[in-house]
Amino acid sequence: MKITLVLVTLVAFTAAASIPSGTSTLKEDLHDFVKLLPQDELAELAFHYFTTDQEFEDAFIYLKGEEFSAVWDQFFALNEVKHVLNYLQAAGLNVYKALNFLADFLEKNHVYPVQAVRSLKTRGISNFLDEALALLPVQELRALFEEKLQTSPEFKAFYEKLHHADFHELVELYNNSGEVQGYFQKLRDHGIEVDKFIKFIAGVFGWGKH
Repeated sequence: MKITLVLVTLVAFTAAASIPSGTSTLKEDLHDFVKLLPQDELAELAFHYFTTDQEFEDAFIYLKGEEFSAVWDQFFALNEVKHVLNYLQAAGLNVYKALNFLADFLEKNHVYPVQAVRSLKTRGISNFLDEALALLPVQELRALFEEKLQTSPEFKAFYEKLHHADFHELVELYNNSGEVQGYFQKLRDHGIEVDKFIKFIAGVFGWGKH
């Protein structure tokens, strides 16, 4: 999973400011989740690994380099990817603001809604992931999630929109698109376990569960 968690952490840090497309109640619901994240501890841990772990730093250097810039541009130019992003944006999740925060950090081109190698060892980054996951209040997050589903109609409606995304289209894109697999393979070659990240996202939104 590795460096992917750092990217998720970066996006999480901007989540509170990236939700204004929803109503005030939904915004407050999502802020409740953000407040449970140990942001200071995660930032401190990421800084520690970046300054002391060469493998971790190498992965960041790749993500900020020209090769990944090409992957970034080509991936977000795919019509299927644009469709998914537009769906999430319409559901009330300001994905473009979050992605462009990440783009600024990694020195990549911004992503806009439109009408459409050397393999790294992963021991050090894997250790970072284990420590970062240990910081997350998993039980509290799950309890808050269940509470919001029961007490907040707006949060439940928001979740249902994401839960009922066209899962079959996403699976088709992930499994059968040579372009997408080519981009993902470049990430795998640099020790970024994108498959586990995809599985995590699918689990969060219940995609594939019936």
